[in-house]
Amino acid sequence: MTHTPLTIGFARLSDVATIAAAKERGTFEAFGLDVTLTRFQSWAALRDALGTGAIDAAHMLSPMVVASAAGLGPYPGAFTSAFTLNLNGNAITVSNSLFSAMQKAAPEAMAHLPLTASPLAAVINIRHLLKQPPLTFAHVYPHSMHAYELRYWLSAAGIDPDKDVRLVVSPPSHVLDALSIGEIDGYCVGEPWNTAAYESGVGRTLITSGEIWSNGPEKMLAVRREFADTKHETHLQLLQALLTSAAWVDQPENRLAAANIVSGPAYTGMGMDKVAASLTGENRQTAGRIRVDMPDFNVFHRYAANFPWRSHAIWILSQMVRWGEAPPDTDYAEVASRAFQPDIFREAALPLGYACPTIDLKVEGAHTVPWLMTDATSPIAFGPDRFMDGRIFDPTDVDTYLAGFDIRARESRLAPIDEVQSSELAK
Repeated sequence: MTHTPLTIGFARLSDVATIAAAKERGTFEAFGLDVTLTRFQSWAALRDALGTGAIDAAHMLSPMVVASAAGLGPYPGAFTSAFTLNLNGNAITVSNSLFSAMQKAAPEAMAHLPLTASPLAAVINIRHLLKQPPLTFAHVYPHSMHAYELRYWLSAAGIDPDKDVRLVVSPPSHVLDALSIGEIDGYCVGEPWNTAAYESGVGRTLITSGEIWSNGPEKMLAVRREFADTKHETHLQLLQALLTSAAWVDQPENRLAAANIVSGPAYTGMGMDKVAASLTGENRQTAGRIRVDMPDFNVFHRYAANFPWRSHAIWILSQMVRWGEAPPDTDYAEVASRAFQPDIFREAALPLGYACPTIDLKVEGAHTVPWLMTDATSPIAFGPDRFMDGRIFDPTDVDTYLAGFDIRARESRLAPIDEVQSSELAK
């Protein structure tokens, strides 16, 4: 059997598990592919490698694909995807000193989980009154779920991400060092870098992405549009190998084996203790507490996780419009149709016997408990899809959704704290 050579780029993160397991367990080979994996240190470098054709496919941030389809960035219209690699998987972590300041400023609010950003708003207000510089938060790329999750969490508490804090971009593998030396005060990043901060004694995780938006999309398997158009059969083989691998990784009994693969030097190069937590959902710590009830911290296959929902693409695009990255007159449906390819997914999945949604859009945020989708080739169990603020996102009416958000002046957003109180809290 002749095997088609392919090169896939990836980042040093736990959610490369499906790709890594497909390589190490021979799944790519079983589907007629000779795959070489190449690790990249930054998303920009990975983007450039795919854009220039140095690699054939990429473990990529889902908003990078949407941004390309929207004509944003250096490779307008170049990328597309027919496969979601995982749901959830990120978290917001802050330095120990900021965590302590939040506890001091708002001890009652810090006792409630999932944690809103209201204690952080109190700290920001104190720092503003004391004329201290803004806090600095890192995320991994401007067009990333990390950036939009961080912005969503901040703004839900009345914090303007563009005025009240300083946002910077940092490669995932650099954020821990930046936090430890005080270069940044916090970050939103994937694993194992949140667990590493806690275990290294330099930070505390406040909230996970699954608590900001339950089962929101994270990484995609991105290809160039040219590849999708001219190498259709190879693309289908790649998707089928990844579907098979994702189903294996998502089985609870296989998670430790997957963690063992991902923790190796070829992938994250991190200890099993750091990687296993992100793949098993055990010993997750948020707001300084150890929690053992987050099996959905990373979802690789369940809940039709691999299906490239165009409603996900439209939500991502809505955030680009909300934060001034894309114009208000953006054609959401057109961009989503260029970004995500559910028909190609169905063509790959149905011969393998996987159930597929028969619709491309779904309302997001309407389910607080597990539910059953019947708009599918056979019924599919889904997990909750709730947003932390309870909002409902209808992908056919984005303007109404966006009209519900309001970023106002500082004085009307953050709770007033008098000078005496602020001085006491700052001690």
